[in-house]
Amino acid sequence: MAKKKKKKHIFKIDQDFSHEQDVILLGVQTKQALYKLVFDFNQAFLTGFFLNNDIIVKRKDKHISFENYVTPENNIGQKMYFLNNQVLIPVAHPNTLFDTHEAYYLFPELQTLNYLLMMPKRSDLDIYAVKQNFHPDYTLNWIEVDVTKCATAFPVFPG
Repeated sequence: MAKKKKKKHIFKIDQDFSHEQDVILLGVQTKQALYKLVFDFNQAFLTGFFLNNDIIVKRKDKHISFENYVTPENNIGQKMYFLNNQVLIPVAHPNTLFDTHEAYYLFPELQTLNYLLMMPKRSDLDIYAVKQNFHPDYTLNWIEVDVTKCATAFPVFPG
C-alpha cells in the first residue's frame, strides 16, 4: 500500500494589496497555548474556530509550520483566522546540559506578538467587542496592528 503524502501549503508573496484594507489584525501577547486561547474565545463569542492545516513558511532554508485556526464562512463568504506568529525550534547542544531554541515568526516585524487574530473589517465582531468582552483567567494583551506597516506578504491559507 502506498504511503499518503501530506500536502504542503506554502506561504507566498501576494502582490495584490487591496484585500489588506478589508482586514483587521489584532496581536495577542500571552503565555497561554493557542488551542486554549481559541477554546476560550469560542466559548465567549461562539465563533466556531477549528484547527486548519498548518501554514508552511520558508525561513533560513527551513520549512516552518505555523498552526492556525479558522472559522466557518459567514453569509458573505468571510472567515476569521487565529494565527500562531511564533514557532520555537529546538537547537541541540550535545556537550551541554541545556538546549536552546531558535524563534521563527510568520510576520517577522511583529516579534513581540505570540498570536494574531485576523478578522474582516465588516464582520459581526470588532476590536472593541473583543477588548471589552474577552477576559480569560490568564494574562492577555490585545495589540492593534497597523496592517499597512506589515510586510507585503500575507498567508495563503490552506483549504
